[in-house]
Amino acid sequence: MKIVITGSLGNVARPLAQQLIAEGHDITVISSNESKKHEIETLGAKAAIGSITDLDFLIKTFEGKNAVFLMTPPNMGFENIIENTVQAGKNYAEVIKQTGIKRIVMLSSIGAESPIENE
Repeated sequence: MKIVITGSLGNVARPLAQQLIAEGHDITVISSNESKKHEIETLGAKAAIGSITDLDFLIKTFEGKNAVFLMTPPNMGFENIIENTVQAGKNYAEVIKQTGIKRIVMLSSIGAESPIENE
């Protein structure tokens, strides 16, 4: 299966990519950081370097794929974080609509870095 994973090589995306590659899937990992390209390719995945805010990049990357694992990054900018997060979701929805991908998992990492408080 051809699968796109967003989330670069984070705490969720890296082990997911490793598992899916070990199972024989064709994996593309999206990262906004060019310096991650070699590391992604070393895992055995294809690297797609670009931004989830770039709809054309997403469409090009998602075309011909069977499934996507979508992450909302924990840092969508310090200003307008809610609007930026909503826009990322809208971008994902639009690219799914345009490419016709039927298998989708969406995970938000917003707040994952927050400490747990005892009550």
